[in-house]
Amino acid sequence: MAPTTTVQRRLDWRGPVVGLGLIILFALLPAIATALDWERRLFFAVHGICAQSHNLIAGGVQFPLCARDSGIYLGLMVTLGVMAALGRMRAGRLPPLPIGLTLIGLMAVMGIDGLNSTVAELGFPPAYPPRDDLRLVTGLGFGAALAIGLLLVANHTFLSPDLLAAEQAPVGSWRDLGIVIGALGLVVAAIAANQAVLAWPLVLLSVIGVTGVMTFAVALPISAFAGLSGRVRHVRQLALPGIAGFLVALLLLAVLARWKIGLEVSGLLPPPLIPE
Repeated sequence: MAPTTTVQRRLDWRGPVVGLGLIILFALLPAIATALDWERRLFFAVHGICAQSHNLIAGGVQFPLCARDSGIYLGLMVTLGVMAALGRMRAGRLPPLPIGLTLIGLMAVMGIDGLNSTVAELGFPPAYPPRDDLRLVTGLGFGAALAIGLLLVANHTFLSPDLLAAEQAPVGSWRDLGIVIGALGLVVAAIAANQAVLAWPLVLLSVIGVTGVMTFAVALPISAFAGLSGRVRHVRQLALPGIAGFLVALLLLAVLARWKIGLEVSGLLPPPLIPE
């Protein structure tokens, strides 16, 4: 047996240390969030994104986004995490037709549920009573499909052709799709557990998701204008477009929140359900 090198010993220690650090951080997260009043701050940070009238509450923590939007951005972030774990972040091929149609179906189901909720809010009889758990689950499905679509767009837009895995799909089999659905099921289980220590990581992940999508939407044309289309070989090449997109995203969040607060103050919108 070959002797253990210093580098190997360091790597052997790194995993447990990082894992222990994350466990401690998650355990302290509810106390940190309470001390810094994150619940109210995050509520107003994304105030202009959605109505915030059907927000999830888990472990006494009110999610800043409504149930459907929480599902969308959690589904997106979790699916991207699964893609990274499966080594599909450079995938460039569309999913097989049956899986692609399934993903389109997930998006359609959310649209149907959203239409049903809108019908009820307008005072007309809905096909079935709107429920927050359905908003969450259908949002998760939409977010998963959105993540796969955005990943393909990003790869074909940015990556140098020799780095693009043109024969690899983000979700290439029913097994892959099953892994994604299983991961989304863990999100539902974490929320259903009704524990603050599980809710807070999801709250932060949803806010990162919405900010990330806005950043991507702004950085995409900036990168194209800068001549980076099909030329990216290292993540650092996207640093400046990414920073610019992030700053514009923060500005848009602030403007939208201020605009919505103005409508609420003037009585054109109902008062917000501010976390207590």
